[in-house]
Amino acid sequence: MKNTCFLLCTIVFTLVSCGSKPNKTTQNMEPFIIAEGNLYGNGDEGIPKQQIIINTEAEWHALKEQMDRVNPVSEQFTQKDVNFNIYQVIAVFESVKTTGGYRIDLNLETTQTQRTITVNTKAPEGMATMVMTQPFKIMAIPRMDTPIIFQ
Repeated sequence: MKNTCFLLCTIVFTLVSCGSKPNKTTQNMEPFIIAEGNLYGNGDEGIPKQQIIINTEAEWHALKEQMDRVNPVSEQFTQKDVNFNIYQVIAVFESVKTTGGYRIDLNLETTQTQRTITVNTKAPEGMATMVMTQPFKIMAIPRMDTPIIFQ
């Protein structure tokens, strides 16, 4: 009887201690590129040269609709849904260009007091296609309370 009770307690203790623990997943809070490329609507999308900080799902949806006015650009986005509880979206648009081959580079520097995004537009080297384009780049960055400065 004593052995049976000991064996039963051992089995119960083993089963209880082997229970699954809550799965703590850490989220990757690295910035990531959502989209980069060109709009081909000759400016008919109505998007001027600008830098936009998007903080809500409604703002994100409005931007995608505006970008899709002429061509379905947002279908090519690597991420269509963004968790705005943990991310903000940065969208940079260049002016309409008369040739292709332009590219926008973004560099994010974060300090305790601010985040600085340096915007560099690269012009085409050599021959370029003769087509009206508007370069853009969209990036998700971790949400923080510090201000965002564009340079």
